[in-house]
Formats: sequence, C-alpha cells, structure tokens
Amino acid sequence: MGFIKPLSVILFVHSYVIFPLSGATITFLVIETGLPQDRPILESSRLWESSLMDVFFDAGHIVSNAPIMQLQVTSAGAFPEEAQGALKEAIAGGSDFFILALLEYQGMTQGSPQRPQSISLKLFSTKPYRCVVEQQYPKTISLSPAEELREVQKAARTLLAHLGR
Repeated sequence: MGFIKPLSVILFVHSYVIFPLSGATITFLVIETGLPQDRPILESSRLWESSLMDVFFDAGHIVSNAPIMQLQVTSAGAFPEEAQGALKEAIAGGSDFFILALLEYQGMTQGSPQRPQSISLKLFSTKPYRCVVEQQYPKTISLSPAEELREVQKAARTLLAHLGR
C-alpha cells in the first residue's frame, strides 16, 4: 500500500501534462446585415451568439464576445473591414481564435420571421493569423426556435473539431 500514494500522485501529475487544464481563448463576433441600422438586435442573432459561446465554454474553452455589429453590407474579403477593430482587440487581449458569424437578413418583409436568410461562420487563428475554416449554412427562416438552436449547436461542434488545426 505504501507505493500506491506516490503512484497515484505521478499519474495525477502526468494526466495534466498530457491533458492540459486550460482550453483555447476564443472571441466571438456576430454581424447582422441587410436590415435597417439603429434598431434592436434581433433575437435570432442573440441565439447564435449565446449558443456558439455556450458550446465552446462547455467544451472547456475561455470565451468572450465583441458587441453584435449591424451593417448594411460587409466589405469583400476574408474578414470584413468594419470588424478589424474587434479582431485587433481580441488579439491584444490574448485570444487564440476568433469566430465571425455573419447573419444575412436579406429580403426580410414586415411580418416575416426575423431569422437569417444565410449564415457564414469563419474560424480564424490569431497565432499565426489565418482563416482555419469557413462554413456556410442555409436559411433558418423556416425553422422553429428549437430547431434553430439545434442547428447552431451542430454548427458550433463542427467548428470545435477544427481548433487543433
């Protein structure tokens, strides 16, 4: 019995060398496009933001978010020019990854469900800066709130698989 205690201490310490305690630090930014500016943030946008963050937090990562942005259109390129300040702030704050969720509400009419017509998720590594993966998702306008939540969680788990790349 005398060697069990030292062996358990060695196994305990060894497990933290193989499986570190800390996860990655990830910053999230949601951008709404195609709607009039200076209006309240849509519930669907808040669902995407909070659900993405929840999945990554539950997986053991440190999460933060930039305020949801509202733009008429986004500039061309891998990363919208309008969001450069949020990216720079995340990098200065020590984020390992940056996730951009672009929710396009094009063609919305009065009385129609306020859900995105299309969604683009981009996972960026900050060290070195590069786009790791980009995912496109079809419109969620026909989904119930519960179905939309499941789709967001599935999308987040897909991004999770790319963190080590």
